[in-house]
Amino acid sequence: MPTSVGRFAVDTMAEMTPPVVATVSDGADPLARVTSPDVGEYCADGLDAAGLTAFFDRPIGEFDGADYQRAFRLDDGRVLWTFQDGFVGGSLVHNVGMVQSGRCFTVLNERRRSWLLADSTSHMTRWHWILDGAMHADGSTFHLFVVEMTETGSTYLARARPTALRRVVLDASTLEVVDVIDDEIIDDDLFGWSVTSDAAFTYLYSHCFQQFGHDTSFGVGDCAVDVKLARVPRGSFEAPREYWAGEGWTDERDAAVPVVDGSFVLSGNNPAQVRFDGDRFVLIEKRDDWWGRTVEIGVAAAPEGPFQHVASVDEPLKCDRARCNTYFAAWVPWRDPSGDHIWSIGHNRWDGRTAQHLEIYRPTFHAVAID
Repeated sequence: MPTSVGRFAVDTMAEMTPPVVATVSDGADPLARVTSPDVGEYCADGLDAAGLTAFFDRPIGEFDGADYQRAFRLDDGRVLWTFQDGFVGGSLVHNVGMVQSGRCFTVLNERRRSWLLADSTSHMTRWHWILDGAMHADGSTFHLFVVEMTETGSTYLARARPTALRRVVLDASTLEVVDVIDDEIIDDDLFGWSVTSDAAFTYLYSHCFQQFGHDTSFGVGDCAVDVKLARVPRGSFEAPREYWAGEGWTDERDAAVPVVDGSFVLSGNNPAQVRFDGDRFVLIEKRDDWWGRTVEIGVAAAPEGPFQHVASVDEPLKCDRARCNTYFAAWVPWRDPSGDHIWSIGHNRWDGRTAQHLEIYRPTFHAVAID
């Protein structure tokens, strides 16, 4: 079995509709506590950082573990969770969906297949990873950006390249796919890597997601250092985009300039996740992602920044650094009971192949005070 400096190396390749609760309106606190009823197959003891870590630290039905964890508030009070590569029933799938109501969770994958775009997936050759998303202005659909990846090397994740970008439209009630819309990769930028909204606009932050097999010291693409920004009217994904050009917004996409670059914490890879917390824009990223040792946090009054660095946290490793690593830090869309922001991070082993892999391959959750 090959050793992989990727996520892992492997040998082989309910429906639920809870009662309607209060709608998350434009003026609502985007980090309010979860108030939907406890409906689901598997339930956490609590939704604070410690409770979430304990819940995800064990199998959830057939869900054994995954990475690139993201959580989204739905307008009916539930939470949609997505993951990229994960193990369901012992089988590797390229994306996973879960829905949370109250403290309880239900896995959305069927028959040990990828949740989205399984019929157009060729295992470990051409697959689909879920990025970020948000509710549409129509109030009835949720839109997820999904990148198609193609392996151009000899082994999985040796030279994976983004080859297409799509927007998957979900019925916000049933979470069934109702449409798949072709988007575009602009130069190397995947707008939709991080998505957040204030009362007026939805903001699409970019990242090129070129992780491995490039001619740089860490193997990432040169483009991984820059984060650019587009916007549309709140939830109107089909509307013409405006791009941040440094001194204002423009419809000329070639004029877009980075809102985060190598000057932010001197990181050469900035897979930033940005959220509007009702007062300001908060940014989190793992410095240099796979190869860094700290999680960095910044704040800004405006979506385009400038982002002021406010906290640095040591990576929360699950075992010795020579064997374990962390990557992809993301926000959780509610606060800890202390009022602190909750964040998550993915875990793996560098070799990805030992019997303990799936015990490592699960996110942990943490809280941070942001002044």
